[in-house]
Amino acid sequence: MQKEKAQDIILDLKTRDCISHESRVFSDGGYVYIPLSGNCTPVVPGTEVVEIEPRLPLHQPLPQAIKGSYDRIGDIAIIKLKDQQRAADLGNAIIESGSGIRSAWLDSGIHGEYRTRQLKWLAGDIKTIAIHTENQTRFLLDISKVYFSPRLATERMRLARKVRDGEYIIDMFAGIGPFAIIIAKLRNVEITCIDSNPDAIKFMEESIKLNKLKGSITPMLGKAETIMPNLPKADRIIMNLPHQSMGFLDIAKASLKDDGTIHLYIIGSVSETEEKMEKIRIAGLAVTDKRIVHGYSPAESLVSISLRKTL
Repeated sequence: MQKEKAQDIILDLKTRDCISHESRVFSDGGYVYIPLSGNCTPVVPGTEVVEIEPRLPLHQPLPQAIKGSYDRIGDIAIIKLKDQQRAADLGNAIIESGSGIRSAWLDSGIHGEYRTRQLKWLAGDIKTIAIHTENQTRFLLDISKVYFSPRLATERMRLARKVRDGEYIIDMFAGIGPFAIIIAKLRNVEITCIDSNPDAIKFMEESIKLNKLKGSITPMLGKAETIMPNLPKADRIIMNLPHQSMGFLDIAKASLKDDGTIHLYIIGSVSETEEKMEKIRIAGLAVTDKRIVHGYSPAESLVSISLRKTL
């Protein structure tokens, strides 16, 4: 396909889990070639399926005996395994594979008011600061001081493409601002980003400087419930605090224009999600879209729900 169409198509294929990991995306200068998994095909006019020699991944595969999953933030690997020796073996294997990972850390869970990771160094450089790139956007962060999930890359771009120029948006729990920065890079909008973590605000400000934005972002340090009553009503509100966001629905609703949209993120099982959706309806909000973003545990998922006012 032609290069200018590639980003949209890659996003669509990622959403449908249609990109093969046995090869890699590459360009010959004028066209981009995307490896497909199974029987998946692009559904965009002007593309075609061709058989060509695959381009192998740029790094060596991990040994079968120590395979495992990990999150990559810049050149740092975040590993979640209960067995610390297995985690250390995996960390060393990742670094030695030529993947560009320089440091590996064990993540024992999220804790504290600012939802930071409980980390233990495993292998490589003892570093926690990285520049992470996703969707052609760069973020500077310290994994020990702020929370950031690379697993939301597709979701962030999906939401950004729903936004239209001229909107006023409030990101209630912005972190370092990944939703806002990707939106403002794509659209000419105004966004207020609220977070109570001073380090999140600091890295948000630095990340804004790293990117050329069409829109504008105003970082605000503090609590959403204190700041939002003094802000203009929003066309769109982002609520990405999955374990606690339900407790802030009334605040979000009061700060939303009558024809505005709330993007709510929650974590729960199927039955828990249904119970929360009933509470949403009781609060005078209608569900206009619901989708699973990714699994969170064997029984739970992170769910994205779009809402509009009914009362």
